[in-house]
Amino acid sequence: MSDYMDDRTIESRNPFRGTTTPEEESKPILLQYDGNAPGKRFVLTDIAILIGRKADRVQVWIDDASVSREHCRIEFKGQRAMVTDLSSKNHTYVNDTEVTTAEAELCHSDILRVGDIHLRYFAHGCAEQLLFDKIYRMAVQDRMLEIFRKDYMQEKLDEEFRFARVKNTALSVIFMDLDKFKNVNDTYGHDAGDLVLKEVCNAVKPTVRKEETFGRFGGEEFCLVLPRTPLNEATAAAERIRQTVQKIKIVYKDVTIAITASLGVATLTPAMISAQDLLKLADEMVYASKKNGRNCVTSIPAAPV
Repeated sequence: MSDYMDDRTIESRNPFRGTTTPEEESKPILLQYDGNAPGKRFVLTDIAILIGRKADRVQVWIDDASVSREHCRIEFKGQRAMVTDLSSKNHTYVNDTEVTTAEAELCHSDILRVGDIHLRYFAHGCAEQLLFDKIYRMAVQDRMLEIFRKDYMQEKLDEEFRFARVKNTALSVIFMDLDKFKNVNDTYGHDAGDLVLKEVCNAVKPTVRKEETFGRFGGEEFCLVLPRTPLNEATAAAERIRQTVQKIKIVYKDVTIAITASLGVATLTPAMISAQDLLKLADEMVYASKKNGRNCVTSIPAAPV
């Protein structure tokens, strides 16, 4: 393949990682409809985009068995997006018309099918794209806290686990549990508890980088997935979050409620078989923080991946 291809995967734009810049809004996108990542949005920033299942080679990575390792290519020629099939096993289609030996033009709102996966192409930001984004947020977000829900977090962690294995890169997880949260509900009521959760999330979200994913795992438990992040950096991030939470001043009916958090950090190791192994270790580190007096961060050194 030509040398304009690099080895990075374009990341989906996360509606809970800050605002989208005007430059990003003006770029063409692909919106995935099905597979294991429905709603995932790929912002197409390069002149040539390789789509496929080979994570260390393509720019748009689709982890589905029906997709070839290097399935097809989109090349921008001025304002036109031209699609070329790369001898894929299950072929490439634009609006159900197979892309054969010649290039096919991909126009605004067309459906691009690679294997069994359908992606809608948006030539630029528009009202329809915003509607899809809204529907996606409704499907994956905790509406009260405006962060991701547990089922999405588990899917995201599984995806990052597979990607880290293929790319041989670091992957870390921070698990956070609010200390003595039950006492807040018992003493001040559930409205106060909801306020605490909102204030904590509002304080933590600005610290989350674009490539990271923050979500609620249940009750007062939260998870942060940090791709390409070694243990020392993840531990430092967890400590910043701990300090951020500790500094929050929450006032409910003229009463100031103090809150702290216990955090656990874990990093992918060669012995881990699944993403659940990584999550389990992070959870164990939270329990260790609780035993160490709460309001602290616990991690253990791990062999490099």
